[in-house]
Amino acid sequence: MGRLRQAIRNLSIRKTFMLYMLFFLVLAALLSKFAMAYASQEQFNLYVEYMYPNAQYGDQVNVDSDEVNIHFVDYSVEDDRIINNYDAVYTWSTPFFYGACILLSSLLFYRNKLKQPIAILSEASRKIADNDLDFRIQHTSTDEMGQLCRSFETMRAALDENNRKMWRGLEERKQLNAAFSHDLRTPLTVLRGYADFLNNYLPQGKVSTEKVISTVSTMSAHIVRLEGYVQMMSEAQRLEDTGLAVAQVNSDVLTARLKSTAEVLERGQAYSIGITSEIDQAELVLDMNIVMRVFENLLSNASRYAERMISINCTFVNGMLVITVQDDGKGFSDEQLMQLPRPSGKQHTTGGEFHMGLGLHICTLLGEKHGGCIELANAEDGGASVTARFRCQADAGAIPAEVDKK
Repeated sequence: MGRLRQAIRNLSIRKTFMLYMLFFLVLAALLSKFAMAYASQEQFNLYVEYMYPNAQYGDQVNVDSDEVNIHFVDYSVEDDRIINNYDAVYTWSTPFFYGACILLSSLLFYRNKLKQPIAILSEASRKIADNDLDFRIQHTSTDEMGQLCRSFETMRAALDENNRKMWRGLEERKQLNAAFSHDLRTPLTVLRGYADFLNNYLPQGKVSTEKVISTVSTMSAHIVRLEGYVQMMSEAQRLEDTGLAVAQVNSDVLTARLKSTAEVLERGQAYSIGITSEIDQAELVLDMNIVMRVFENLLSNASRYAERMISINCTFVNGMLVITVQDDGKGFSDEQLMQLPRPSGKQHTTGGEFHMGLGLHICTLLGEKHGGCIELANAEDGGASVTARFRCQADAGAIPAEVDKK
């Protein structure tokens, strides 16, 4: 019985409506036929009572129904009223039962097929209009209304995801602006201090030429720093609207580009850079510019904290190009691991303060555009480890893994 009910529930609206109408039309035909037969029989019984008053119950009375004219019998007033009532039943039973059954079938069809999904969709529309997307639209039927409910659920989920992305974007923009404002504060304070110093003492001749040159040089360095921050801020905002330009790249070419960048950065430094390539695909489909920009940024950050060694490992795992850059510096603190790569994080070096948040924020934006992410961790043997993942397609043609260690 449950399966039959579920099967009827899953019928299309058109088939269900036709089934309801067919059932109730048949029911109306049977009821009207029964009512007409009952009224005719009762009229005939009264006729027999008047025409054969001496007949006993159970006697056989042979009457040709075709020759019976019930209305030409002299009935009593009460019986004549009864005869007229049966006439009304005989005349109106057909339209009454057909009309009642059509009305009943419509009501039952609406209640069983339309009422619940319409209520669900109305409530969902009200919540969506109120910007309340924290709910789910559930309707088990597979008919058109069930499909409509699932379409509404898809729309709700898409709106919810878009809202979440929008709020995440606004939050990231707020953090980016806060980090940018914080970074501007220090060099602006320094420049204001030096400017006041020169305004106060230079007209009085209390500042030597060497001091003036040193002060102007320091101010120029902070101006360059400000320009770098402005450029990085502008770049981070432009990246949000930048699209991918993927192309087929040979893995040997990619490995050679990574090595070339590392060799340039290694020259004249106290540390060495070791690169391990374990990419066993001949061809990769990716955006080379994005991969190289992220790699150069991570390598540049690692070079600021490395003491003797920077290790780079490249692999291709589960459709992801994975590049890990590890230095042997002090690593990240727990607080920094929680903050980075949000644009509010900071790192400190012996040479002063260097803001990593914007750079890693840009890497995060680029990685997400390439279907990947940036992961931060501390290496087991000490130092910081930053992993960049890029989703890309690969040709299954294998090539020997190449290893290059310095």
